[in-house]
Amino acid sequence: LKEASSQGKGTLVMKIDSAEMSASPEGYILTINNGYVTITGGSQAGLFYGAQTLSQLIDDARDQNIAIPACKITDYPDISYRSIHLDLKHHLDSLSYYYDMMDRLADVKINAVIIEFEDKLRYEQSPVVGASHAISIENFKKLSDYAHERNIEISPLVQGLGHASFILKHPEYKELRDDSTSDWSFDPLNPETYEVQFNLYRDAIKATPYGRYLHVGGDEVGKLGMSDRAKKSGKSSIELQMYWLTKVCEFAKENGRIPIFWDDMIFKLSNLYETTYDPSIPQAEVEKRWKENEALLNEKINLFPKTCVYMRWSYDHPTLPGNKKALAWYKKNGLASMAA
Repeated sequence: LKEASSQGKGTLVMKIDSAEMSASPEGYILTINNGYVTITGGSQAGLFYGAQTLSQLIDDARDQNIAIPACKITDYPDISYRSIHLDLKHHLDSLSYYYDMMDRLADVKINAVIIEFEDKLRYEQSPVVGASHAISIENFKKLSDYAHERNIEISPLVQGLGHASFILKHPEYKELRDDSTSDWSFDPLNPETYEVQFNLYRDAIKATPYGRYLHVGGDEVGKLGMSDRAKKSGKSSIELQMYWLTKVCEFAKENGRIPIFWDDMIFKLSNLYETTYDPSIPQAEVEKRWKENEALLNEKINLFPKTCVYMRWSYDHPTLPGNKKALAWYKKNGLASMAA
């Protein structure tokens, strides 16, 4: 666009006024009238989103072969963190695909991506973990730069505790298994577990310099406590889970990130998980199970790190009474949660 010296027909005026868009810094007012356009944003992000809407109006008018109508649009998000989960574990496209994806996400005003790297990052501190076709840290940093310019914040997800086959399948890390016959889960009481996990986290953080979060995984761990260390400790499965979570949350805080944790194991180990996702369970039965088992959660509340965001995931049935009860339990106990 050419910069105009004065306002008139055919001009686009863009200005930031945080007072006028106090509802959200990402909000904007788009006014089209008398042949010119004004976008007032609560911040640079608001201007960006106003421009995205203007672009969509132009495309629509062109497709229908009509003029853009005079209008005034006031728009701001109800949800400040609007993220998608990009899981690379089973498939990796070319880098150009992910650049195009950032453009498409920006079009619909998505402002965050959590990338689950698994073995698709070329880890520098643990190079054996990265697949042969993994993308380098430097190239992911460039993608993060590109996304940041479009008001998209990329944060990493590197699975820990469970879902660890991409690490524990390697002979170098076999001694870190909780169950020596399975590469699924780490031994949370082996100090070397944290040396390996923290090195992977450091590389993932390096690849995503604008992210505020570090998603540490932690879901679908299965049965913990198979290692000799765990058996000698006398710790229960939930105590082992929360011991690990405390350690990785401390790491995240020390490295300037907010930890996110998939929370299913908390409710599985408290006999409540089915109530969060199974619509066939009658509400009376949901109430009964929570009445009988909530004490299992409450008695372990001191083990729950306060710095963590507990990601309550129920993709298909998020409004089930049991899922709402889980979210309410977090709120009642002063714990941050994020719905997925």
